[in-house]
Amino acid sequence: MKIFSLFFAVLLLVLQGALGFMRAPNNDVQCKQAGGTCSTEHCNLPNTRSFGRCQQGVPCCRTVYD
Repeated sequence: MKIFSLFFAVLLLVLQGALGFMRAPNNDVQCKQAGGTCSTEHCNLPNTRSFGRCQQGVPCCRTVYD
């Protein structure tokens, strides 16, 4: 029974660390590193979606494949 609690604690630590990599970008550099582009007003191309912000409300857009 002790092994299950140890396993659960390790699993929780691993998942908690992985969540930091899934944050949305919040500046120009993070947007470009995530494969996005900063748009002036909104994401207007057919297959682009906003997934974060570049600066002061400017959306970071990335192509989404359905």
